[in-house]
Amino acid sequence: MLRVPRDAMSPRAPRHAARRTVFVNPRFQGGVALCFAAVVCAGAVLFALSFHNYSKSALRIASIKGHYHFLTPYDIIGGALGRHVAALSVGVLAASLLVLILLVRRIRRGAERLVETFRISMDGDLSSPANAGELRDIADLGKKIDAARGRTLSKIREIAAEAEFLRNEPLSDDEFARRWDGMKAAIRRLAP
Repeated sequence: MLRVPRDAMSPRAPRHAARRTVFVNPRFQGGVALCFAAVVCAGAVLFALSFHNYSKSALRIASIKGHYHFLTPYDIIGGALGRHVAALSVGVLAASLLVLILLVRRIRRGAERLVETFRISMDGDLSSPANAGELRDIADLGKKIDAARGRTLSKIREIAAEAEFLRNEPLSDDEFARRWDGMKAAIRRLAP
């Protein structure tokens, strides 16, 4: 969660600074919004094409049969218009739900992989990659987690190498005390 500083909320602050909390990355929101906009646009195109073809043929048939003078165009195609709008609404809702389910599944798979990475880390394996998934934000988070785990692993290896050095090398008392204090400080930085 991203917090906006209090001074950004002052009356002199620009109008766009009025939001205080951002729950989702705006890039992610934009991609999701584009997915749903594509579903709505595809539904609109299908509706326009099918209804145009239907109304063109229905009005042509009505004019050939001579009923055009007694009925309004709405009387001729009104029922079909209602059916097409209902089909459009159901189709767009179904497609939107499908897109939502697919997005949630991708997010869940990435989050489960991140949780698994943390469980592996708790067991002591800091070297296996997260491979967080296909969504860019979750994959970026996985890379950041991998980088943090890699830095921790390198620090542990440095401390282990220093401990091995202190164990095996003959050092003067002053040199040993200096290196020992340095190693303790490194351990404190790693696990405060």
